[in-house]
Amino acid sequence: MAVRHYTLDFSLSAPADSSTTVRGLQSIFQEQEMTETIHNTEGHGYLATFIGKNGRFVVLRIHTHGLVTLDLQCYEADNLAQVDHLLNALEKKLKAVLHGNIKRIKRLPALQRGAKVDRYWPTADGRLVEYDIDEVVYEEDSVYQNIKILRSRQFGNILILNGDVNLAESDLAYTQAIMGSGREQYAGKEVLILGGGDGGILCEAVKLKPKMITMVEISFRWSPRLPLTLWFRSSMLYCAGPY
Repeated sequence: MAVRHYTLDFSLSAPADSSTTVRGLQSIFQEQEMTETIHNTEGHGYLATFIGKNGRFVVLRIHTHGLVTLDLQCYEADNLAQVDHLLNALEKKLKAVLHGNIKRIKRLPALQRGAKVDRYWPTADGRLVEYDIDEVVYEEDSVYQNIKILRSRQFGNILILNGDVNLAESDLAYTQAIMGSGREQYAGKEVLILGGGDGGILCEAVKLKPKMITMVEISFRWSPRLPLTLWFRSSMLYCAGPY
């Protein structure tokens, strides 16, 4: 079962008073029947965890440099309306307790951890991107790389190779730019595609009536188990036909 991880941060002008802040929140945790455990931070602020009978888990950290962080974890099957109500209550109380000392408040949507379908794909420079992925259409380990096709409601099918997002059905403009559409003439010519296993360039090239297309691809296995209609369905390889 997946876990939802919520975060709530308060950046302050000056360090918060731990005893006042915790005392202001205790009534909320008591109402939730959450058990408090205080941890020794060796002089690095205040740290407490709160565990509820329903599996909810809260980490409250009051840092010495003017930052208060609150993390809440719950199961995916938890009552999300109740969880949202709890977060709203904690945010409202912290606003009141820290009034006059707040520079910025940041509350992020839940991070879903351990979900059946992975929605998070880091970029090459270490940033995290979440896609609205709801289905694993295909996955296989070839001799050279791991191949995934995931379905996104916004972008259509997305091709992911070794954890890197390569192409989506919505990337037609990208494919056309690579081909020099509107500048290059393909009609009656022989075309060589190096790579292009996603089928995007092939799909667009056949529309331009070339004499011959040769595609050299090291990884993809065009096996009967993977019909062309599976790869990006109507807008990619399905439209290419024989070549």
